[in-house]
Amino acid sequence: MKNLLLPILAFSALSSAAQTTVTDADLQGAYSARQYNKRVVCHDPSIVIDDITNPASPTYYIYGSHLGRGKTTAAEHYQEWTLFKADESNATATNSLFCNLSGTLVNYADAYTTHAVTSVKDCTGKTVTFGNFDAHGWQKKGNTVKGMQWAPDVIYNKTMKKWCMYMSLNGDNWASSIVCFTSDNVEGPWKYQGPVVFSGFLGKYAHNGYAAADDWKNTDFTIATGETSLPERYNVGDKWGSFWPNCIDPCVFYDDQDNLWMSYGSWSGGIFLLRLDKSNGLRDYTYTFPYEVNGKAATSAAASANTTSDPYFGKKIAGGYYVSGEASYVEKIGSHYFLFMSYGGLVSTGGYQMRVFRSDNPEGPYVDCNGTSAVFNRYLMNYSATTVDNRGVLLFGGYKWNPMSGAEIAQGHNSAFTDKEGRSFVVYHSRFTNKGEGHEVRVHQLFLNDEGWIMAAPFEFDGETITNNDIATKASIADTEIAGDYQFLRHEYGQNTEAKAYETPVNIRLNADGTISGAENGTWERTAGTDYIALTIDDVVYRGVLVRQTIDYTNIPAIAIAALSSSSGSTTLGQKSYTKQQEVWAVKADAKAAIKYTANKINLPFDDGTVLEETPVLPTEGKLGTNISWKSSDESILTSDGKVKGQGEVTMTMIVSKDDYVYTKDYTIVVEAEAEKDADVYFPESMEKNTTAGWWTNFSKDYYTLKKGGKAELKFYNYSNKQANWNNWCLVAANAERGAEGYGEHFVLRNDNYGWFTVAGGNTNDNSSNVEFTLQSDYNWDTFLEDMDGSLVDMNVEFTGNVVKMTSTITTTTKKVYNYSFSMKLTQPEDKVVLFFVNEGSYIDGSSLATGINSPYVITKKAEGNGKWYNLNGQQVDSSYKGIVIVNGRKFVNK
Repeated sequence: MKNLLLPILAFSALSSAAQTTVTDADLQGAYSARQYNKRVVCHDPSIVIDDITNPASPTYYIYGSHLGRGKTTAAEHYQEWTLFKADESNATATNSLFCNLSGTLVNYADAYTTHAVTSVKDCTGKTVTFGNFDAHGWQKKGNTVKGMQWAPDVIYNKTMKKWCMYMSLNGDNWASSIVCFTSDNVEGPWKYQGPVVFSGFLGKYAHNGYAAADDWKNTDFTIATGETSLPERYNVGDKWGSFWPNCIDPCVFYDDQDNLWMSYGSWSGGIFLLRLDKSNGLRDYTYTFPYEVNGKAATSAAASANTTSDPYFGKKIAGGYYVSGEASYVEKIGSHYFLFMSYGGLVSTGGYQMRVFRSDNPEGPYVDCNGTSAVFNRYLMNYSATTVDNRGVLLFGGYKWNPMSGAEIAQGHNSAFTDKEGRSFVVYHSRFTNKGEGHEVRVHQLFLNDEGWIMAAPFEFDGETITNNDIATKASIADTEIAGDYQFLRHEYGQNTEAKAYETPVNIRLNADGTISGAENGTWERTAGTDYIALTIDDVVYRGVLVRQTIDYTNIPAIAIAALSSSSGSTTLGQKSYTKQQEVWAVKADAKAAIKYTANKINLPFDDGTVLEETPVLPTEGKLGTNISWKSSDESILTSDGKVKGQGEVTMTMIVSKDDYVYTKDYTIVVEAEAEKDADVYFPESMEKNTTAGWWTNFSKDYYTLKKGGKAELKFYNYSNKQANWNNWCLVAANAERGAEGYGEHFVLRNDNYGWFTVAGGNTNDNSSNVEFTLQSDYNWDTFLEDMDGSLVDMNVEFTGNVVKMTSTITTTTKKVYNYSFSMKLTQPEDKVVLFFVNEGSYIDGSSLATGINSPYVITKKAEGNGKWYNLNGQQVDSSYKGIVIVNGRKFVNK
């Protein structure tokens, strides 16, 4: 990398002394919120550019599953879309996307019966009769077209001078096919051209139009392979998906030599690649594939899950062994072909996420930054908290910036494109934490770092003009603009996607001297004469780009950094430890706009003139990279960190700062709250000290009542049978003790980053009642079960402003430390909350802490014979007793 060339002496220290004070008048109109009124709902969106109809003003189309569709222009920044024609809800031919061979509109359900192509050249080059192949007839008996039209891909065929749509018509038991439709107009009507590939010829299940026996004869198998009998390797019974692909999710693309290819497949036996015939849009049967296992020629025998090339299905380029992976999409960006894959399940808790590999050739091999192949040679879990394999560059996971009402999660089944200006983009559908299973399309620009790996921009495309060539050849952002306050966000492998986990930003500072401080520490370096930048954090180098963007849902301009540790980092598994090929984002919002946004959006515990009757919770974390601090006019009444020391009038000054600016606002309040006391300390114990108790049977011996403004510290050891994540402590906050009249639970919070709101309804995964809550942990889910057993929990709970807040520091037996926090604003005003614990397959015991045994000694087999055992009440017990025992005058803990 070139040396950093920054005029350091020209920078101010950016300290508070150098900051300019701004007033409300200065911040007037500093930013505005934005609404998007024409979002498009299209699952598995595939984008195609119509630059044929009007080359000077292209229109951008997306097609998706269940006939999802929309169109837009670059002027609308791919954020607002218009629908056209009819989807699967249409039961007639009116306004249909499809027609028959004579051009008469037909309902989509009738579009798959008769195709236009009647002859093709087979694998020997001989012209043979082709058809007729009824795609609906190939579906498993009872399957309908409706609901089974999945993930089409559309391309303009330059030879045919027609638009070609490749549609996967899914069927149960892998009885699927990919077929081609053609049209003179990208909006249709689409005419059935012919099939491309079939799967699921098991000879076991009847089809809509064919019997089960010898069902392969109703496909193009013989035309493709020359075989007149079905080779043994396809006779796999119900194990089709363990060896062979499911023929869905097509992606069609041209390579640099103008060859036309189609990748396809979903989970099952993997992702395969076929060559297409440019003259008719169907398979090029003259381009043959050998039978290979592990990349070597093989004789046809029993099926092998390590098949890497097959005469019928083509070349395997990814997946296999039923490893998660679907929605392949290949796009040439820069000097490489990039293979996009979607791992995980597509629902909101399924862990859907985009992974990226690259190759010098369209046929592969496709590898990630570690050189790891996209093809698997055994089953490995490759997503979510239980992942054991992190191959593929994670383009991004679940995340939430401040202006977003809900986090983006389960993003995937993307397409990609490069426009005529040379800008590349990823187009995907996303679910959200606040919209259930609702989904919408999003478009982000893609950038190449100086090692040729792609990264996604932190925000949606909003008309930015920067290209990868611009980034590599000029410095569009001045050196003097780079230093300042940023929000920083890591995209973690191994997110607990089942719990709809997502990343949120922390504040960092890129200092003028090239250092990084704040929540992360390190250095930064800009490559002179370019917009390349490198962030070195914890000895990991993230190589990225500097670009200007607009923050989503606002008009706030920002300097954005997208960076990837493409040649640096750790490959040790674990959410916090795996840092190789990790993407990070850093965003420096316009300072005045960020201060104004924070002043508008921050939740304060008082207004000017408030009579304060309870201890306030002062916000100390700003938004959009701002910093918040407080100054009290009288520390003897209310301290600057919000502690009540006395009663009377006091002025609290809120100080919001960012970069070169600082904003202050005074709030004069009257404090009538009682002076704050130290938190009471408790050492809870379960009624039953065993790990066999069922749910809602093993409660803590005591209740702990918190009045408003109160605090409690609860210390205990947690013991688990380690059978499931939820077999650990659960904290319950109720309005009364169990069995009391009107009893109800505000929340039940599990140890494993999940809880539910009994009175309000809903839970932390599906917040159907829109409860205001926060939930955060830094667990290592790979070792969670072992970590929690025997762990020491130091929990603090406070009840302030009708908000119950829990923070826990959890220390494992191996001295690892985790932090777990939760807060909930109660849905009804309460004067008190009643706390207790409940355990399933586990128990808690704080008795050793109460007696001052800080590091309990666990009795071993050798110790059992060293005398009689007594509990703390002096009663003789045997080795089945769990808890503190006295043996030969010494205290021990028996687990």
